Amino acid sequence: ASSSSASGAAEQSIAQLQAVLAAAHKYGVLRLLRWAEGQLCDKLSCEMACSLLSLAHVYGATELERNCLAFMKANMAQVVKRADFAALAPEALVKFHMHCAGVDPAEEEPGRKRKRDDE
Repeated sequence: ASSSSASGAAEQSIAQLQAVLAAAHKYGVLRLLRWAEGQLCDKLSCEMACSLLSLAHVYGATELERNCLAFMKANMAQVVKRADFAALAPEALVKFHMHCAGVDPAEEEPGRKRKRDDE
């Protein structure tokens, strides 16, 4: 019974951190947003990686996004089997594939036209 209560407390903690991240984004409290990002980065797991990547995408949490992408790449065999991986938004999947290919998604926004080199 103690392990289920411990996992319930962990899930509640993650839910609270997600709510703090959302509120910090909504009210523009950058320090709180960065703090919540760091706390969520510490809680990354195969079960949470996809949902946290989606959350990072919605709230512009770049540190959380980078950590999720790195975690997902390092644990790809387990992550890609999960139903929540298949349910990721197309933008999140593109960022994941770019990260796996060694391209920084922040530098190469999908759909953005590149400048010509000869200009």
